[in-house]
Amino acid sequence: MTYTPKGATPTTAAANKAAVAGYDMDDRQDFADRDRGFIAPLPDKLYATDGRVIFDAARYDYLADDAPAPDTVHPSLWRQSQLIRKGGLYKVVDGVYQVRNNDIANLTVIEGDTGLVVVDCMASVEAASQGMGMIREHVSDKPVAAVIYTHTHIDHYGGVKGVVSAEDVASGRVPIIAPGTIASFDKHAIGENVIAGNAMSRRASYAFNSLLDPGPAGCVTCGIGIATVPGVTVSYISPTDAVTETGTKRDLGGLEFEFLYAPDTEAPEEMHIWVPQLGALTCAENANHSLHNIQTLRGARTRDARNFARYLDETLERWGDDVQVHYGPHTWPVWENGQVTAFLESQRDTYKYLHDQALRLANKGYTPLEAAEEIELPEELGRKWFNRGYHGTLHHDVRAVFTKELGTWDGDPVSLHPHPPVEAARRFTDLIGAEKIMAEGRRALADGDYRWAAQILHTLVFAQPENQAARDLQADAYEQMGYQAEGPQWRGIFLTAAMELRQGIQPATFATASPDTILAMPVDILFDFAAVHLIGEKAAEADLRIDFRFTDLDETWTMWVARGVLNARRGAHPDTRLTVTGPKAALVGAVLKPAAAPDLAQGGKITLDGDATVLQTLAGLLDTFDPDFAVVTP
Repeated sequence: MTYTPKGATPTTAAANKAAVAGYDMDDRQDFADRDRGFIAPLPDKLYATDGRVIFDAARYDYLADDAPAPDTVHPSLWRQSQLIRKGGLYKVVDGVYQVRNNDIANLTVIEGDTGLVVVDCMASVEAASQGMGMIREHVSDKPVAAVIYTHTHIDHYGGVKGVVSAEDVASGRVPIIAPGTIASFDKHAIGENVIAGNAMSRRASYAFNSLLDPGPAGCVTCGIGIATVPGVTVSYISPTDAVTETGTKRDLGGLEFEFLYAPDTEAPEEMHIWVPQLGALTCAENANHSLHNIQTLRGARTRDARNFARYLDETLERWGDDVQVHYGPHTWPVWENGQVTAFLESQRDTYKYLHDQALRLANKGYTPLEAAEEIELPEELGRKWFNRGYHGTLHHDVRAVFTKELGTWDGDPVSLHPHPPVEAARRFTDLIGAEKIMAEGRRALADGDYRWAAQILHTLVFAQPENQAARDLQADAYEQMGYQAEGPQWRGIFLTAAMELRQGIQPATFATASPDTILAMPVDILFDFAAVHLIGEKAAEADLRIDFRFTDLDETWTMWVARGVLNARRGAHPDTRLTVTGPKAALVGAVLKPAAAPDLAQGGKITLDGDATVLQTLAGLLDTFDPDFAVVTP
């Protein structure tokens, strides 16, 4: 179905024009830095293995460097998106190269005398393979000596099998270095994207503009990268070399790498990397050409803004006198010692400011929303382009500090046990009347009060989800809020909400829980994943036990369901009703889809010893998740 968004209202057009005064639009240094070291453009398109085009950079040509911001895009976001539009292969300094913007994340390759060290692998095998092809064509055909994951997010490990084979890693020829213990890295990398993966994927489709077409009334990049690319292959190989202490060093490819361990920052496990011979530093995603998320809108564990500041300061203390370039896993580098240290100091102080001021107001009795409405960055911080909200925003980061330090309750008793949204909406609609709500929504829209229009109409949409007139009116409000948003995630959420209110739910374009990621899950996380599928009320009276013997791991696990809970632990159990035996790749299917286990057994992939009917009982207790669940309607 063709979707045609509406244009900007006069109120929105005026608001975006007025926003220009808050920025130094004549500052073009970022454009020069983005182009510095350019070697080659991206190939024409990015293709899937079956030949489908999955990414075409030409779709973003409307973001030309000299194109004026349209009324439908905040001028600051337009500028950032113009910067991101241009992709290709770049030389950062001698020995450091990046492929940018065929994906939401960069591929960084560091060339030593004896091999290549790949720092982060993009989000997909296709993008990473294309990037490595450019390295091979224009830079070096030396072997990959090591892979480094800077942290546990999917856009930094998802393309690993486009960089190195699982066999090369398993043989020890190519180590994968990562922060935290290997078990902890696996837990956070896989658990975050799988255990709550269905909810995260749906939320991410809103936040990352995945359901919107590129264009001035749709997706104008993701702010830190060009786009999340649909239909890609996400891979995972577990790390082999853990970094758990600051000061850890490794000789990789003939170069010395030193690591600063920075957990509980932008990711649960994260680290900064220093290559002294090159004067090259990365602080991973703790320093970016954007304010980052303290609480992601796609959904993840709340982060510690104070730790961002703490580890950036420690980095400055250790290497600030010597650093010559800072490169990141997103956007473009920063060169020259004075510029790099000023950048890191400003980012440090931005995170500390929002942390400290949020808690100052919390201690004065403010609620999270009240504090978020109050706090603004000082001009010296707020006018820096790299502190603007192109990923996180100051508004939702302030609220996240409350969540991290004080929990989800905002301190107002009325929010402790409110009616659920539908029940509250029905009561308000019965009290006020649908026509009065519609009239107030129209008035607010006409007055340009879009936040209130969206809020009051939400009541009617949740009370009467079939009321298309109410949905259309709320869509109009969300659309203008999206056009006025500086943050691309806010924009994406509001514009996607408008589209789904008008046209209904749109099918998912990607899932964080990829087959490769599920197969790579450690066994304990595999059972955790099964456990979140258990329908507690149906399993309340269940009493079953199954042993799973993983032949390729030489491990046996016993799994049992009782009192509405699925548990598992290492070791066989004498009272098991069934033992399922086979390699892990086959047992994953038996654990997550027990109804399919008899077919796997018939095909010779697993063996069943005992009462096989227990599998059908288990299957009847497991839930399924709809990737296209409702967001803007009940």
